[in-house]
This record gives sequence, C-alpha cells and structure tokens, in this order.
Amino acid sequence: MPEVLDHLDRLPVRASAGSVPPEAIAQTARAIVRRLPRFGMGECLLRSLVIYAMLRRQQRTDVSLVLGAGSLDSLGRPALHCWIEVNGQPLLETHNLGECFRVMFRHRMPGLTT
Repeated sequence: MPEVLDHLDRLPVRASAGSVPPEAIAQTARAIVRRLPRFGMGECLLRSLVIYAMLRRQQRTDVSLVLGAGSLDSLGRPALHCWIEVNGQPLLETHNLGECFRVMFRHRMPGLTT
C-alpha cells in the first residue's frame, strides 16, 4: 500500500486547481468503481485510491487515506474497510467508522511543492 500511495503522490497536478467539491468527486468515483473489475480488491479500497488520486490532481493537501479493522468474523478474520478523510472527516460514509473500525493505517497527502 505505501508504494501505491507514493506513486499517486508523484502524479502531476493540474496547472489550475479545480473547484469540484470532494463529495462530488467521491460520488463520481463510487459510480465508476462499481463498474470496474476489482482484481481481488475490495470496492472500498479501489474507490478510496481513485478518490485520493482525483483529489491529488486538484492540489488538495487536507486528505488522508485510512484503512481500519473491525470485529472478527466466525473464521477469525477482521472486517476491513478503507475510506478517505478530508479535514479529518470521513467522506461520504454512512456509518460511524470510529465505532466500527480501529485505524490500522493512515496516509496523509503530502504538501505540494511549487
């Protein structure tokens, strides 16, 4: 995961930052990802990577990709979930993530250099 995010952090940004709200980007990414092959990845991980890359192109720096682990299933496997936070708040999540998942990994988008 760190290698993928390092690659995304090196993507070029747009010359003029767009003004598309993060919520609109997330809704668009959700619709696109539902139609893509997942190659064994969960939909939430793929969606979060797409949103992260799109927000990076907008020159946002207040973004984090977060991976959390929840309770164990009957086989002893934890429930896993990946999401995006903007200004420390989960983006378009319908449940209280703090009650369901313990953060295992957080990657903050680095500042941009000009």
